[in-house]
Amino acid sequence: MKVSFNELKSMSKGAARGAGLSWGYAEEVSFATVWLSKNGFDASKDLISLLENDMIYAPENIDDNIWANKSGDLDPIRSGAALLDLNISRSITLENVFLPCFLIPFVAQLPKPISIEANNFSALSINGMMKVNYEDLPLRFKVLKLSETSDKASLAQNQISKRCEIADDVWNQLEEFTYRTYAPATEESRELGAGAGLSDND
Repeated sequence: MKVSFNELKSMSKGAARGAGLSWGYAEEVSFATVWLSKNGFDASKDLISLLENDMIYAPENIDDNIWANKSGDLDPIRSGAALLDLNISRSITLENVFLPCFLIPFVAQLPKPISIEANNFSALSINGMMKVNYEDLPLRFKVLKLSETSDKASLAQNQISKRCEIADDVWNQLEEFTYRTYAPATEESRELGAGAGLSDND
C-alpha cells in the first residue's frame, strides 16, 4: 500500500507509544522512520523488530570514546539522540548496535562530515545527505565507528516522492501497536456512548 509521509510519521509515533515508549522516544522513532523512507529505505518492518525488543539500552558512557552498555545491545534511537545532544565531532566507537539503520538519520544531522565504518560496511554523511547502501546494513553491528572526515565529496540529494510503499501486513502490525494506546471501555463509558444525544425531556 502507498501512504503519505505524514501518515507514516503518525503511524510510527503511535506504534511506539503503543509499545509503551515515551512521547519523546516516539518522536525520535517517527523522525528516523520517515527520514529513512524519504531516503529510499523502507524501515517499517525493522521498526516492528525495534518495538518488540525490550532488551536494548542507551549507552552508559557517552563522555568516553567507546559507547556500550553492559546489559546488552545499544538502542539505535537513544544512541542517535545522544550523538545529536552532544553534537559529536570526535571519533566514537559504538559496540553491539541493534538495527543500525535507525542510527543513520541521526548521524546525517551532525554538522560536520562523518564517516561510518564497520565490518564490510562504510557510509559517508555530508551536509545532511548520506552515501550509504542500506541493503548492506545487518541486524546488528558488533563494532561501529564514527569519525569526522575531511572528505569533500559532493553527494546528490535523493529525489523524494510524496508517498512511500509499505507492505499491507507490516502496516497492519504497526496499527495493532497503536491500538494499545486506546483506553479500554468501561461500563460508564459504554453507557455514555449509548446514551449520547438522548434527552429525558421527550
